[in-house]
Amino acid sequence: MRNPACYTTAPGEEAIIPWLFRFVDAARTAVTVMRLLETAEMTRVEQLLVDCAKEANSKVNDEDEVLKGQIPTAEQCREVVRQEKGKDVTRAMELGTKKHAVALACVQRELGELHPENFSVQPRYKYDPSTGQWRQLDPAVVAEWLRNGLESLLLGTLVPDVVIHASGNSQKIQRVYDFKFPCVPVRKGQSPGWREYPAGHPHHPKNQGLMYKEALGGEKEPTLVTPQLGVQ
Repeated sequence: MRNPACYTTAPGEEAIIPWLFRFVDAARTAVTVMRLLETAEMTRVEQLLVDCAKEANSKVNDEDEVLKGQIPTAEQCREVVRQEKGKDVTRAMELGTKKHAVALACVQRELGELHPENFSVQPRYKYDPSTGQWRQLDPAVVAEWLRNGLESLLLGTLVPDVVIHASGNSQKIQRVYDFKFPCVPVRKGQSPGWREYPAGHPHHPKNQGLMYKEALGGEKEPTLVTPQLGVQ
């Protein structure tokens, strides 16, 4: 199993990564007052996350030309609907991607009005071997790397769906959430579970939830949000 501290640094990354972390740190230190959300505020946040999950689930199912608002069957979920980069994309995968996009847009809209300084949508964190800590990457630079085909620089990074943090400081994490949209609805007492990292991945044999906890911390365990079961 590979430890993040053992990651090798690609040529040129030595200069890129420290500069990138300093950029994010500089923006963070500009905030002089950092406030964490109170218990009642967190309760409201979690209700909004559930509402966004339900909105996304209903909207995407309603707009699907095959489902037309109906709950998909197991057979429909397994159906291959298209090819992407030579790989099969099932209806379950396609619906999940669409529902994630709608849910995250909802979170951006709703929490943007309620607590604009206390949340981040899909922030990306990378292990910094110089400090032994996980630090947020600047989204603009990440986008540039992707445009330039430098995906290898993102190996092992963590991208939770929603992070609640101190006002203006995405490093002082309060709670971590991931949306899950099971194609076939889960029942009470069940859980879709965290994604397991496959063999060969830097975080194998751990799962997403465990990595979020170890790397990002927070006041409570990382939490799944589904339209059927809410906050788990």
